[in-house]
Amino acid sequence: MNHEIIQKYIGSSCRISTGSFGNAIVGVIRDVKDNWIEVETKKGMELVNAEFVLNIRALRG
Repeated sequence: MNHEIIQKYIGSSCRISTGSFGNAIVGVIRDVKDNWIEVETKKGMELVNAEFVLNIRALRG
């Protein structure tokens, strides 16, 4: 996935789907570096490998 597109969502609450590689992650995208997306979730900070992202949906609210 193109990092320039993901950077548009920094600071936004999003649902990130990785398809069959794991569950969807819901949280605020904090940073995008190299091939990793840093997401702040209710449980803490998580890193998602951008190569496995199928879909990013911005959430309202």
